Amino acid sequence: MRFAEFDVLLQQALRRYAALERDGDVAVFDHWRATEADLMRVQRWLGVRLPEQYRGFLLRYGAGRFLFVELLPADEGRRWVETLLGANEAGSGFVAVAPVGTGDYWGFVVHDGICEDAVSFRYHEDGAVEPAADDFLEFVATEGLRVGR
Repeated sequence: MRFAEFDVLLQQALRRYAALERDGDVAVFDHWRATEADLMRVQRWLGVRLPEQYRGFLLRYGAGRFLFVELLPADEGRRWVETLLGANEAGSGFVAVAPVGTGDYWGFVVHDGICEDAVSFRYHEDGAVEPAADDFLEFVATEGLRVGR
């Protein structure tokens, strides 16, 4: 998926859920944008290169609540919020980017310090990983915006 296509889906979701957010019933989007410095710090700390699409998403839209999915922020200044650095260990072979709420995470499998573009689901019980989406925008459209469900 490309950003132009995702922007259309996002605008549709914003219109659909604007009343809920305006009335204070639901926090729809947090918009905790990352900076280049935040992303460079995460990459250095974890020893990985994050996917370009994911980096672009954090710079453009941010993290936190993104409708139906929580995205871990790169900004370490968030109090009481799990962050990318707090949820991940260098050399683990997986970079968690979104908690499921059960101890499982969505994230990227790492090979030789480079994260796959595809998003995978990792089970906390045994560390098993299964594919979830071909790329990050597809993942957020499906899990966050609930497109195609």
